[in-house]
Amino acid sequence: MKTSADTAQFLELIQHKKVLVIGDVMIDQYLSGSVSRISPEAPVPIMLHQDTSLLPGGAANVALNLAGLGNEVWIASAIGDDQMGRKLVELLNEKQINTDLLLTNDQRMTTCKTRIMAGKQHLLRVDQETTDAIQPELLESLVHSVKTLLKTVPIDFVILQDYNKGILSGPSIKRFLKLLHEQNIPIAVDPKFDHFYEYLGVSLFKPNLAELRAILPFPVEVDQQSLLKATKYVRSKLGCKTIMVTLSDKGIFIDNGSEHHLLPAQKRLIADVCGAGDTVISVASLCLSADLDLSSVAHWSGLCGTLVCQYPGVMPVSREMLLEFESDLASKTS
Repeated sequence: MKTSADTAQFLELIQHKKVLVIGDVMIDQYLSGSVSRISPEAPVPIMLHQDTSLLPGGAANVALNLAGLGNEVWIASAIGDDQMGRKLVELLNEKQINTDLLLTNDQRMTTCKTRIMAGKQHLLRVDQETTDAIQPELLESLVHSVKTLLKTVPIDFVILQDYNKGILSGPSIKRFLKLLHEQNIPIAVDPKFDHFYEYLGVSLFKPNLAELRAILPFPVEVDQQSLLKATKYVRSKLGCKTIMVTLSDKGIFIDNGSEHHLLPAQKRLIADVCGAGDTVISVASLCLSADLDLSSVAHWSGLCGTLVCQYPGVMPVSREMLLEFESDLASKTS
């Protein structure tokens, strides 16, 4: 087993992977400004708009995390034939993420989450989305595209990122799992409630605590005995290898059937938790692909997930972010 002694060594171990991300992509739009008065028309604040920013979200943010750590990334999904879809492709291409498998379909719309912010205060979120299951003909096109990629590129692992927006429906999950299992490609999954028990035989399964509590027939507490009971139950249903449960500000629990760890969260200033789960699944997948030991997987995943929470909005982790953290830590301890 490889272990990581420091950040530089860790970054060397997890780079140069070829990764495919399949799942629900979206745009995170931020309208920011200032509030100085209440509307005379209704008891709501009036925000003076000052800036608009657009960021890739959902599975697209997973792709950004992987690319930011020095890996070659492909993303497979569907977007609408609309302005937000075109902008998403543009943003991903700027980060050298391959979008050939990002299919445009005029029967869907590109998911857009608009957050209205006054400084760091979150005033409102407006969602525009299609959540219907992917159409059969579109699924066929997507599966064909993935098959073609796997014939030409030695993909190291695949992440299935489920946001319940329809790309990962019951039929599509079965098709993708069958294809990937036939190719013996490791699969990591970030599930949501609707299809929780359909991800059979994957290498890494990463629910959060709320999802776990909602799906299990017994209560789950944040202690090793309770979490181990929960992961054993999930493993008995799914036959997965490693289960990682993100516990928000309580840390991470990881279990592979023979070893388990409960690591507390890093104590740092939190500005925004949006996208932290995307970072955790990305880093955990890279760690397992690099054969890091289980405690190192939990440590680096938790650290990176906490680091991105220091920034407002959805912020992917990067090599530069980790090296800056190491530098700041060294200066404080010297």
